[in-house]
Amino acid sequence: MNCVKRFHAIWLAVALPLMAVGDDEVSLPPVNTEPAKTAKVEFGLDPRLGGLPTDNLQFKTNIGYLVDQNRAAESRFQRLRGLVTQTNYLEEFGRTVESVLNSDASERLKEDTRKLTLLELAHQRELAAEKDKSGGHLERALQLLAEYVERYSRDAAVPEVLLRQGYLMRRLDLKDEAIEKFYLVLRSVPRIEGRNLAYSRRLVLMAQSAIADTCAEMGRHAEAAELYGRMLQTKSEELEVETVRIKRLRSFKESATDGVLELQALAFLEEFPDSDYIPEARYFLAHSLKHQKKRDAAMEQFQLLLEAVELAPPERLAKWLPWKLRVGNELANQFYLEGDYISSVALYRALARSNSDLQAKQAFQYQIGLCEERLGQTTEAIKTYQQIVDSPMISTNNTNGVPVQILRNMAALRVSLLKSASQTSGDRGATSVQP
Repeated sequence: MNCVKRFHAIWLAVALPLMAVGDDEVSLPPVNTEPAKTAKVEFGLDPRLGGLPTDNLQFKTNIGYLVDQNRAAESRFQRLRGLVTQTNYLEEFGRTVESVLNSDASERLKEDTRKLTLLELAHQRELAAEKDKSGGHLERALQLLAEYVERYSRDAAVPEVLLRQGYLMRRLDLKDEAIEKFYLVLRSVPRIEGRNLAYSRRLVLMAQSAIADTCAEMGRHAEAAELYGRMLQTKSEELEVETVRIKRLRSFKESATDGVLELQALAFLEEFPDSDYIPEARYFLAHSLKHQKKRDAAMEQFQLLLEAVELAPPERLAKWLPWKLRVGNELANQFYLEGDYISSVALYRALARSNSDLQAKQAFQYQIGLCEERLGQTTEAIKTYQQIVDSPMISTNNTNGVPVQILRNMAALRVSLLKSASQTSGDRGATSVQP
């Protein structure tokens, strides 16, 4: 469940005085069957709150009428929770709020209803933005949440409202403003009265993660890696350490030295041998080893990744396959640039054999042809290029690689150049045409 939906669910369940979380929270007392006691109360307020300094006016506490009014209001919201997914939910929500505010329910209950209304209106604006992709809806949601913070600055929900504002700002590409809002969450948690300690710790971790994620999106990877490290130092039992560790590895790849990346990737593979992120961690390790010129060790990581993908269950295969292609392609390209065409062509052939996507397979075949040319294997190169030219046309939505028709044209040009050069040189079999 995403943060916005979780927040909405929490407030539907908790914002109303339906649930007592502490001795100082509002909860419905049982109907008193003993003779009614009397106490001074403020006129128009919940009888439990005390009384005016008067000697000639007394009220019974918890009189049946007010108890019934509170219970009726709570019953309306209970029924409303079952309508959240229905198309008439907003209409029912409006009627429920109006009926509660116009009833004789306690002022505390009415105030909670006003809070809930602001949060619900903001949430509905977010849902509307997902449908029509309008920034105006998100801006209006921000205004509603800002009104909540202004009205109820000491409310226990303020840190989470600030967190929601930060998420909305990030969606509006206001990343610097979002980071400031997330830092405000960290500063506001200790000031909120009646806070739950475990819940506060979770909010702090969520804000720290949001700051780090946003820094990473902005290319501030060293800062992001440091923030992820601080999160890991909290030793929280709730924190999914594995996810934070892989995020930090991503930032290390862009900011740390190869030695640091190698050590951190090795530690991840050792500590989480059955992780869904194993292929990504092997990619980081192979990337580091490649940059350190540890060719054999980098190749070993590719072989381990090939074996893992081949043995992967169906639910993991789709997620793991791109990392195999990425590791193999980067290594093959590096070997090609270094002039090690034998290692390079071996990798490209392994990638072509194991790839079911025709466009990707043809792209690797083209690279195989280039390697064969460099190795002086002109006849083999012509055959490889001709396979691309003769392959059936395919329609694909894959926009990551070279378009199919362009690749076919490139292969046809290589065939023409190689045949022409071969005839000119008397077909000596060692002709090389500059790619």
